Amino acid sequence: MGQGQEIKTRTEPHLEIQERGEIFFFYRPKVDKEEAHGAEDVQRLYIVLRPESGERPVEDKQDPHSGKEGSINTKSNNSDQNGSGKSTAIAAEGGHGKQQVNIEKQPLLRLIVMGRKSLPDPRKRSRPYWGFVEMVTTDIQHVKTALKGGLSLS
Repeated sequence: MGQGQEIKTRTEPHLEIQERGEIFFFYRPKVDKEEAHGAEDVQRLYIVLRPESGERPVEDKQDPHSGKEGSINTKSNNSDQNGSGKSTAIAAEGGHGKQQVNIEKQPLLRLIVMGRKSLPDPRKRSRPYWGFVEMVTTDIQHVKTALKGGLSLS
């Protein structure tokens, strides 16, 4: 007997890859817990995305003097020298300018704060999980500081 013919019962879904890269998962355990053994022991879930390549090699990010990254820069500048001329409150507002980053030459890190303490089960249909991008930076130290609690994350 010969090979059977393949019959497609569904059309192929149209897939478009926006970015390729690494995904890191972090959590903060609840107070008085050193580590989490389940979702009930987790206070907050974080995801860090680090794109390595994508549809476009150059991505826009918030200006380094704006938003959470700006408040970190302002704090470090104020500790190095007296008075930088830019207040932390203005820097923490965000949305003041942008910077282009070549993600193939320089790391771009997106810190995402998740609204739930676990990820959805892909086998089950459920309501969408939400999260928000807390910070976009090219400096890994800014992400480390934020995850250690050195920066107030909402």
